[in-house]
Amino acid sequence: MNSLPHGQIRRLELFGKYDLTQKGEIGALFRALSPGGPATIDMSRVTHVDSSFLYELTRLRTRLVPHRVTLLVRSESIRRLLKRVKFDALFEIQTLF
Repeated sequence: MNSLPHGQIRRLELFGKYDLTQKGEIGALFRALSPGGPATIDMSRVTHVDSSFLYELTRLRTRLVPHRVTLLVRSESIRRLLKRVKFDALFEIQTLF
């Protein structure tokens, strides 16, 4: 993924289930986002995440400081999990209906 002009938001759309078996794949996707600006991770079609996915999100958040990272979430269970692990302090979480 190439760097975008100042102010443009990079976006990744994810779908399905993310667990330890996809750790390398999700890590590679997140590493492809250059740290040059804000990013949006569209998780509206994600059905399951585990701790390995959360770990990769924290690595992404660390790489993109000081830029905003927005998570778009539709699943109530994923939204609750993100709030339970206090990711609402690290990310802007938007719930889609």
